[in-house]
Amino acid sequence: MSALWLLLGLLALTGSSESSNWGCYGNIRTLDSPGASCGIGRRYGLTYCGVRASERLAEIDLPYLLRYQPIVRTVGRKYCMDPAVIAGVLSRESLRSRVPVNVVQDINVFAPKSWISESQVSQMTKVLTTRIKEIQRTFPTWTPDQYLRAGLCSYSEAAGFVRRGQDLSCDFCNDVLARAKYFKRHGF
Repeated sequence: MSALWLLLGLLALTGSSESSNWGCYGNIRTLDSPGASCGIGRRYGLTYCGVRASERLAEIDLPYLLRYQPIVRTVGRKYCMDPAVIAGVLSRESLRSRVPVNVVQDINVFAPKSWISESQVSQMTKVLTTRIKEIQRTFPTWTPDQYLRAGLCSYSEAAGFVRRGQDLSCDFCNDVLARAKYFKRHGF
């Protein structure tokens, strides 16, 4: 009987740590990020910026994104991308297609306009991983963390945006990474 409990315990541990550190493109748990710019915070009614603003926007999107968690995990496995990063990109991108109301007072301030399909999440992730692979070919000595940052910056800007190490701190990347860290702490 104790062997059965040991086996069940091990299965529970592996199941709960499934998304803890997977992905081929850096470990978001170890990445530092300044978070959203003050312009992003102001755009959505916040009087602050940085990690606090990114986390607040991620908190608002969390109930919406939890519906996509199975899709995000499936796509993450397919492309070897941390589901939290995919959720961070979805959160950042979804704000463009929803109408803001007063963010500070109401947690349900954004109404999604339509359901996002697995193929759309897959396409978005494919674009991101393609950009990362382009960066890997261009800068073969960089670390996985640098590749992830560069991929996020070139995802939002253009494929040729990243030309040197100083180009790894764009607003999109900083905001997405801060949101991704929040999503990682909340089950992604």
